[in-house]
Amino acid sequence: MTNPLFSTYTQGENRITSTVMAVFGHISNSLTEDILEVLLDESDFSLLTIENQVTGVKSVPDAAIRSSSAIWFETKTVKDAVGQDQLERHLKALDQDDSDEQRLVALTPDAEEPREVKAIDDDRLVWANFSSLVDAIESLLDRDLGTTEDVVAIPTEREAFLLRELVRFIYDEDLVSGKEDRVLVVAARKAWPEYEDHTIYFCQPGRSFKPVEHMAFYTDGEIKPAVPQVVDRVDDVLLTETGIEKRDELSSSQREELHGIIDSEYQRHGDRNQVLFLEEDFTLSEPVRNDKTASDSDRGVAFVQGHRYVSLSALQSDPSGTTDLEE
Repeated sequence: MTNPLFSTYTQGENRITSTVMAVFGHISNSLTEDILEVLLDESDFSLLTIENQVTGVKSVPDAAIRSSSAIWFETKTVKDAVGQDQLERHLKALDQDDSDEQRLVALTPDAEEPREVKAIDDDRLVWANFSSLVDAIESLLDRDLGTTEDVVAIPTEREAFLLRELVRFIYDEDLVSGKEDRVLVVAARKAWPEYEDHTIYFCQPGRSFKPVEHMAFYTDGEIKPAVPQVVDRVDDVLLTETGIEKRDELSSSQREELHGIIDSEYQRHGDRNQVLFLEEDFTLSEPVRNDKTASDSDRGVAFVQGHRYVSLSALQSDPSGTTDLEE
């Protein structure tokens, strides 16, 4: 029997792990194996079953994937929470497993490998963070049936939906590292004048973003100088007087702010929008011009289509053009 997609666990680590394992259980083994290849930085793990809260061993990991290879997971939901003693107990318990190969994955939100993991000299121990998990999933979602090799698995529409929901879940739980140095840059033909007028960003409900502390606006072939701080985000707000009042998570000042801009003449009146509340923070010395051109044309290529992310430190270092911001 497969796992339910939405975890019934209430404890944080179990809930996160169970949700990840549930999605793995609802997609093909080939896709799960491709994700694990990225996390483990190796291949040839043939998967058969996925378990939450493994029993029958003295040290209980959060989850396990069993086959001729055993991959155990110890998940942490906050930074700097890995315990060396706990990992060593898991590794000792893995000695009891009769699989051909064994791995213990420490899955954490840390940006860098925790020292507790580095201190253990055991090739079976692998550290991965949620950022690498998201990257692995997004690489699957970017696969094109018309351009990939036959041996590469392509997510079905249902699998793609589940994987996107998992990515959104990881973002919403604030498990992706690098928030402090990440800037969300949005295509802003309409959003830039709205920000200038209202210091708010509106977009379609359900749109998923990595956790960020700042955002910037790209339009007219440049990143505009204003780089506001993201102070709050509320999804799926009906932009009417009644709709605003019904949202309990809006503060009184936020309600007042929205009421101030929603009237019968306002273009978004009556729409459902995700709302990012912004606050002026710092201003670049000048706009960052798009200096990227297509290899086969002199016509410029848009730096942002929808949205993308750049480094805050790179943005603050007086880049000569957008190519200085590309990783």
